Amino acid sequence: MAASHGVKYESSQIDDYFQKFTNEPRFVAFLMPTMAKYLKSEIPGKKVLDIGCATGHWSYQAAEHGAKSVDGFDIQEELVELAKRANSKFTSVKIQVGDIMCMPYDDNVFDVAFSFYITCALRPEACIKHFEELYRVLAPGGKALVVAHSRPAFEKLFLRSGADKTAVEEKITDQLMHLKQYPSLSEINYAFQSFNEVLRAIFTLDENGYLQETREVGKLSIGQIVWVKTQITTFPDYFYDDQFIQQQSNAAGLNIDRIENYYTEERRIAYNKTNPEIKLDKDITDTPPILMYHLSKPVNNLLT
Repeated sequence: MAASHGVKYESSQIDDYFQKFTNEPRFVAFLMPTMAKYLKSEIPGKKVLDIGCATGHWSYQAAEHGAKSVDGFDIQEELVELAKRANSKFTSVKIQVGDIMCMPYDDNVFDVAFSFYITCALRPEACIKHFEELYRVLAPGGKALVVAHSRPAFEKLFLRSGADKTAVEEKITDQLMHLKQYPSLSEINYAFQSFNEVLRAIFTLDENGYLQETREVGKLSIGQIVWVKTQITTFPDYFYDDQFIQQQSNAAGLNIDRIENYYTEERRIAYNKTNPEIKLDKDITDTPPILMYHLSKPVNNLLT
């Protein structure tokens, strides 16, 4: 992820986290079917940009599906090296170190751009600049996919189907009481490792530096740091709601063609059949934690 102006992953986290993420069942079951269709229909013969490419997963997928060229960048050299190795068989793929505040590309170049889980890793000024830069490098008529957290991601406690909510909340409260002020990420992950029933929960620091669970979006400020507990790990993010993402897209000059909830009921049912030990309740499709924004650059808005 491109994060010089936001969250940065320690070297010791990289292999473990990104391996877990790209193999995480919900990632495969929900996002991949949507992307499989998009890659097949939209990518052949196109110039593709993979923003904050991390280990190069989507760069690889774009090249595999016939992109004319694929450019990917990330601010972290360790991730760039991993992405280069992952895409070494493709002559059409170029991976480099780059800054999201000033992407190393000319204006009006790319037909398609991917921005997956990037906004949540950026401070407000960088997040705003991200959309401006996205507009700049897209060719007129170019398209972008932006995957970002939705409002329900910050106002619900997502649990495995059948979990005792009261018991889980008591366990969370107990663990939080044992954490010291301003705990490190490793201390948080260690404390949360027993939260097997939790699929997603949000935590913030109170005024005294103690971690607390929150489901009150109204008390969060745009750009505030939150800690996100998922099925696989806990990591820091910045809070942005749906309205902010839409406002910044429009302010940059991008059209919002549609907003897609890829957490469909059909995929939830299929997921539960293959993952009976986890099982997702219907609330994950009714109030999805993540949305995909389909953006485009107007054809008549050439940058001068």
